Formats: sequence, structure tokens, C-alpha cells
Amino acid sequence: MEATNAVAETIPALSLGDDAPPPAILRGTARGLEIVIDGSASTTAITAAVMKRLDEAPTFFRGSDVRIRVEDKPLAPGCLARLDEIAVMFELRIVEVTAVKRPVSPAVEADAVPQTNLATGSMPSPAVEEAPAPPAAPEIAAPAPSLTESAPVAVAEVLEAPGTRIVVGPVRSGVILEHAGHLVLFGDINPGAEVRATGNIVVLGRLRGTAHAGIGGDVGFILALRLEPQQLRICRQVARAADSDTPGTEPEIAYATGGSIVVERYQGKLPGKLATSI
Repeated sequence: MEATNAVAETIPALSLGDDAPPPAILRGTARGLEIVIDGSASTTAITAAVMKRLDEAPTFFRGSDVRIRVEDKPLAPGCLARLDEIAVMFELRIVEVTAVKRPVSPAVEADAVPQTNLATGSMPSPAVEEAPAPPAAPEIAAPAPSLTESAPVAVAEVLEAPGTRIVVGPVRSGVILEHAGHLVLFGDINPGAEVRATGNIVVLGRLRGTAHAGIGGDVGFILALRLEPQQLRICRQVARAADSDTPGTEPEIAYATGGSIVVERYQGKLPGKLATSI
């Protein structure tokens, strides 16, 4: 994509001053579009910067793969979902999300306090011998949480550790739980709560809130012991529960196929080609 490589020079970064990095930078690469995000920026600033740059060339990147690179800090809860909505709006596809630490500039390293490099025994002795410090009290490690606990789940940060994440619920109303990877939850998801994952979602309890699986992908599923959601989103498909729907009494699985979401009784194996999403 020669045209994509050229656009890296035509899309300037937003300037927020000499010290503050821009909330988002768009770069054209041979593999598609790369979005470099400052994780310390707010969701509003990040989405505004991305929208501004895409609006300048709405058709140029249409159909491109997008790779998101998050620097400094994890994304704020809800930011990944907003970026996915923007990608759908401009017909883009998020295929990769990575988190890295911003490299320290040479100027910062120069300002650091230099460390002494003295040979053993060359350190000058103090004129007055100091009394030895009293021994520190031993630290007592807090007990690890048990999978049987039912403490409320705090709002999760995104991109802490890609892969499968296990969470002990319940997830209470008003909580948004996000993860870059597969998400397994022990407990209920209450009405008004929301869980989001770039991979699959398995709920060992009642799913009565909102769940979005397969963010930025083409395949994914949501499995729950009791599937009673307010809304289901799988990849780019959306389904809402009708007032006439009767809650099931057996485990059910929802997945996207043929442009719609199918819900069926879970029979101990994954339907179709869903195994490729694991």
C-alpha cells in the first residue's frame, strides 16, 4: 500500500503544547492504519482526535485494518468500545490492540540523579557511628481472593494482561468491565451492568445486563448458565431482548452468523466454526 505509506506524512499530530503528547496519532503503514494513543488522555480527547483525522480523509482508509497502540497507561473504561463504534462508522476493522510503555526521552535521563560508581571499600566512613535501625515488622500478605467470594467487581482497566481473564462477580449495576481477550465470570451480571471483551465471554451465572463479545473481530460467542440479557453485541451484530421472551432454564450460547445473532441451548460443544475464536 504505497498510498498508505505516503499518508503518514500528510496527517500531522494534534499539538497540545511542548510537553503534553497528542491524545492520538494516525499513521499509514504497509499493514494498514496504525493509531497511537496516549493512555493518559481522556476518552473524549482520544475519540475527538481520531474522528478529526478520519473526517479529513473518510474514504482513503475505508476497508483498512486498524492496529491500536496504547502508550503510557491502559485505556479508560469505555474507550475501546467508542473506538470500535468509530471504526464501524468509517468501515474500518480493529484487528490488533497492544499496550506499551512510552520510552524515556534522553533529556529526562540527563536530569536524573547520577549514581555513584565506587569500588568496594572506597566509600568514606561516617565520622559518628550510627545506631542500627530497629528491624522492620514482618509484612503479612493479604489472602488471595477465593473463587467462591461474592465481593462487588470494581470497574476494570483495559489491556492489563491480554489473554483469558477470570473475574469473581457479581457485576453490579453501573459497572463497566472491559478486557482485551477472553473473559470468564463467576457470578451474575446484574441489569445495568456491562461487560465487554475482544474475545469470548463465559458467564457462570445469570447474564441480565449487557454483553459485547468479539470487539473488532468476525467471530465470537457469549455463553451463560442463564441468558436473560438487556442487550447482546457480538462483533458488529446487535440483539435486544423482547418483552415477550421467556427466560430459559438451561445454559445457552449466542453467536453471530449470517448477519444476525443466534441463541440456542448449549449442548456441550461449540456450534459451527466457533472453536476458531478460542
